[in-house]
Amino acid sequence: MWADFKAKDWKSVESKIAEGFQSIHPDGARDRAGEISLIEHLNLGEFTLSNFKTTVNSDNIVVTYTIALQETIDQKRLPTKPSPRLSVWKKGTHGWQWICHANLNPIP
Repeated sequence: MWADFKAKDWKSVESKIAEGFQSIHPDGARDRAGEISLIEHLNLGEFTLSNFKTTVNSDNIVVTYTIALQETIDQKRLPTKPSPRLSVWKKGTHGWQWICHANLNPIP
């Protein structure tokens, strides 16, 4: 998914985000459309993912990880300090769908 963000492959990104998606960020909650809008304003450089922990429950996978990345949103450079993230994926008829995400790294 992060590679799709970096490549600005919006068709692939949107196809992986489930209807009913919800996220939380320091500035509040977002629905699917709000998250897509946020993602479309990202400009990503290099990124590194680490410290994965997964929990599988039936057709759901909860994933926590740490990401260090070069990131700009609306011409504002975000800190590159590694930060934790949480995502939930659900397996459905169209493959794995992203249904929930938590990013508590402040957005300028």
